[in-house]
Amino acid sequence: MIRRAYLIGLTFTIVIVIYLARLFVIQVTPVTMPGTSEYSKYKQHNWKRTAVSQRSKRLQLDDGRAVFFDQHRVPLHTERYTTAAFFPIKHWQEISIGEISELASILKRNAGELSTWLRSLETADFLYDEMELPIKLTEEQCLKLNRLYFEGLELVPYTARNGHHRDYLHVIGFLGEHPEWVEEHYKKEIEQLANWDRNKKIGASGLERSLDRVLQGVGPTYISYTLDGQSRYMSGIGPRVVQPENPYYPMHVITTLDEQLQASLERIIDERGIVEGAVVMLDAHNGDIKAMVSRPALVPGEWNDIDETSWKNHALTAYEPGSVYKIVTAAAALEYGVVTEDESFHCDGEYGKYGLSCWKKGGHGKQTLAEAFANSCNIVFATLAERLTPKQLHDTAASLGVIYPVGWHHDQATAPFSGPIRLLEEEEGGTSVLDQTRHDGGIMAQSGIGQRDVRLTPLQAANMLVTIINGGVQYETRVVSSIEYADGLTAVEMPIHTGHEHRYRIHPSTARRLMTYMEGVTARGTASHLAKGAWPLAGKSGTAQLSGSLAGLNNQWFVGYAPANKPRYTAAVLVRKAKQGTSNQAALLFREVMEEAARHDKLEQQQGKKK
Repeated sequence: MIRRAYLIGLTFTIVIVIYLARLFVIQVTPVTMPGTSEYSKYKQHNWKRTAVSQRSKRLQLDDGRAVFFDQHRVPLHTERYTTAAFFPIKHWQEISIGEISELASILKRNAGELSTWLRSLETADFLYDEMELPIKLTEEQCLKLNRLYFEGLELVPYTARNGHHRDYLHVIGFLGEHPEWVEEHYKKEIEQLANWDRNKKIGASGLERSLDRVLQGVGPTYISYTLDGQSRYMSGIGPRVVQPENPYYPMHVITTLDEQLQASLERIIDERGIVEGAVVMLDAHNGDIKAMVSRPALVPGEWNDIDETSWKNHALTAYEPGSVYKIVTAAAALEYGVVTEDESFHCDGEYGKYGLSCWKKGGHGKQTLAEAFANSCNIVFATLAERLTPKQLHDTAASLGVIYPVGWHHDQATAPFSGPIRLLEEEEGGTSVLDQTRHDGGIMAQSGIGQRDVRLTPLQAANMLVTIINGGVQYETRVVSSIEYADGLTAVEMPIHTGHEHRYRIHPSTARRLMTYMEGVTARGTASHLAKGAWPLAGKSGTAQLSGSLAGLNNQWFVGYAPANKPRYTAAVLVRKAKQGTSNQAALLFREVMEEAARHDKLEQQQGKKK
């Protein structure tokens, strides 16, 4: 009997010791079982912390992701403001309707609806506005709320991606959740980092996508309340703002964009009712992107909710250029010596073969190359194109930057990038004559006037003029100049890149002639109606007839630079699917764009003098 009692007592003692040991492991020792499902779920945590977190009600205030700035350090795509955070505590069940009414008055909400919402809170939350963002409080509202103290209500700084803007900038892009993509491309981060899981938001388009790994940051900032077992606020602990203890984050991405120019160009294109198209403005000295607008607008939404038409950046998409391509044909003719400056051509309106005719009924009569360029004569440029080989036209197009993508890129892995980087991942290349080994007169004639298989992007078109203005020197178009740590130290420089690996350089003399031709277009040619303005303009218009399901519609183009006598900016304007027979909206839009640029520069000069 005594022996049996001894054995039972020993068994109970062993069991208790085992449970105590297990309790010690659970509450004190971190879980460190790599490869197990528990480790994946609770990595870098222990049960004691988990128990506390179950009693904590928290709200994210900032996702910790990098912030974009324009060239003047004005925030882009991000808005920081004060909002109100509400926590689910019993206090809301106890306050009177009078107190709720006073709170509702300050927040401009219905008292009854606010009372119902507060008393039904199960998790910490914000009040949201019509943009589905936490409400933005004015300074006056903040002062009133501070005087009217409520337990469970905190005024907090909030960082909103895209802020209260109506739409996103295509070039910056947007974020979204794509668990399958995250699991495939961020497997190591999910396994090793505490703030990573398959539901983490990543860049879905634009720079948000191409720079995603650098932009991620080291974790979010949030505010936390700790409650007791009865969901009562624990006043001894209070609200706490929890953020990563790293002074280098979030990082700052310094772009080449000018926020004021960007906003002005968006306003102009919307006021003119452009449903589909793009405007690109570059610095004429080095190809830096100052503004890039695409329509239709990219409206905020979830990854799967954004339709493909809205998602597409038309500034980076290759389209039929029409007579804009006569710049390339003229350059090739000059480069390969198939035309002389004083050669005389005759246009009677009909080419006589391939079904080609001039846009002007009856023709332009006798004219030189310069005059034919100003008049945008199809007959002369079809003639020149037939004198060229497909390779000559293609190589000239490549030398002007309208074949290969022209966006800034780096082919070697350089910290903080783990591999090659291309800033504008969505940028398409252009095309000239597809078969460079066979000379077909009809194909060459149609290609020489920008039809058939010829394609280029608005970005390439604007950068082509940068190349011409700089005497044939090609630049990669930058949209980011540097990435900095939060303390201002530079993490990576993105210097100006000249040259491309796929082309030769046109002669400076050819570039000067092309500029003279483009000045003639606005002085006495097809765009003479643009002659008067704040700046003298130069450029080339283009109209490309569309076919198939888009028959009866045109792509309308204008590419140019200003001031013509001392270029400051180049720009390409594309209006998609315009009705045939309508005036060139792109040319008028180009003039407005450059008028805005002139006002912007004048204002900056005035502000510079004041400083």
